[in-house]
Amino acid sequence: MSSTKNKLTINATSSMIQVAFTAILYFFLYKYLLNTLGVQQLGVWSLILSFSSIANLANLGLTSGLVKFVADYLAEKKEEKIGKLILTSFISLALLFSIISLIILFGAKYFLHLVIDEQFLELAYSILPLSLGSLCINALSGVFTSVLEGYQKNYIRNFIYILSGMVMYIGTILLTPFFQLKGVAIAQFLQAIFVLVFSLVLMIQINPFNRIRYWKWSKKSFFELFGYGLKFQAVSICQLLYEPTTKLLLSKYGGLALLGHYELANRLVNQFRSLLVSANQVVIPVIAQTVKIKSQEYRIDFYSKMNRIMLLFTFPLSTLLILLTPMISFLWIGSLSDHFIYSVYILTIGYIVNIMSGPSFFSCMGEGRLNIPLLSHLIMALVNIALGCLFGYFWGGYGIIMAWGIALIIGSLVTIIFYQKRIQLSFGNIFTFNDWEIIVISLFLIVGSIILFTLDIIWLNNMMKTIFILVLSIILYGVVLRKNDIIKTAKDFILKKKV
Repeated sequence: MSSTKNKLTINATSSMIQVAFTAILYFFLYKYLLNTLGVQQLGVWSLILSFSSIANLANLGLTSGLVKFVADYLAEKKEEKIGKLILTSFISLALLFSIISLIILFGAKYFLHLVIDEQFLELAYSILPLSLGSLCINALSGVFTSVLEGYQKNYIRNFIYILSGMVMYIGTILLTPFFQLKGVAIAQFLQAIFVLVFSLVLMIQINPFNRIRYWKWSKKSFFELFGYGLKFQAVSICQLLYEPTTKLLLSKYGGLALLGHYELANRLVNQFRSLLVSANQVVIPVIAQTVKIKSQEYRIDFYSKMNRIMLLFTFPLSTLLILLTPMISFLWIGSLSDHFIYSVYILTIGYIVNIMSGPSFFSCMGEGRLNIPLLSHLIMALVNIALGCLFGYFWGGYGIIMAWGIALIIGSLVTIIFYQKRIQLSFGNIFTFNDWEIIVISLFLIVGSIILFTLDIIWLNNMMKTIFILVLSIILYGVVLRKNDIIKTAKDFILKKKV
């Protein structure tokens, strides 16, 4: 148990460091691109990335299955089978991604002109092949990084991602002056190659059975991975109906400028979300192993503590992000952008619920029960596309962003409610009165800050408003958090004591 806790602590800490580093890197990268290329070309970049992501249909959920099956084989002392998983996944993904990428590449000329301004069409066509190439290479490196996760070596993967982020940033700075937006696409392609090479080398180093001479194609391994990944692939298909759909609708109804600012907001909020979720994601292989060796009571207790610790960080930090959004807009964009601020508000509120669904989602993943995530993502996709078309028609780009926020909240609640129903656990058995106090104070501060920043008070500028609401937050959270017993649990976990 001590060894497992040590791995969890190292992996969670390294994940948070990697996400924080990436967030800082992207802050400067996107600021540079805004100043160099402008918000409309940033919108083109966002749209092409979203369009290219359709190729993820080829994944079949194989890399997600790898994490679970590698963890299973390690628990069963069957490391010699891992080589079969590696080659089977690699060949399958290489073939499937190549086929679907070619279909997308040739089909783009019949579709892109419907959602992008004519003046940017040639630019979009020029970067699409590089974007698809990066996606295919990232899919193949996903085989090796998933194996690292299965070994609970997330810290190695995170180190690779940190270095690859530097490759992307330096490449962009060097290439953009010569190739403009295409230089960004080339830098991303180089980043993908870097991850592929280093993840392969380091995966081989962690276990002799991972060496290439042990790789074998296995029909049995393919069907094992395919059987697990089939439902997860359905989840991936649903995902294509929300983020790409949202960006395509934004381009059509809101324009490239709004899409560019939404991309900035989405990047900011997703990096913030990753900071919290990545720390939670490392428990998947742990859950996969504890299902075999631990009691139901132990898993429920573990799940409850994950939820309370997530709440302890999610609500105060999300509130802080909302409070600082006007200041971030000024520092990042150079002005108070209504597009950016509105997008951050809606996305952050939606992702508060989504982050809190993390323990339920990752517990389903670790236990191999994908019916609940599938139902959740299906509902999320259908609500997003239905409300997106409806709200976009009446309220333009702002309506589409609102539709995505509503869909995100509904889908996340479905995951929480159905998983807790399966394990016969209610919110009242998880959260204490002090936990609910954190939620109430967070909602009060969020609503209060949004109202305060919409009021035009002559004697109170934006900086003074920010300082006032931050001081109020420190006072309120200080009073509530000092009484909350979960803080001791979180400290014990970090300090590797028995929890």
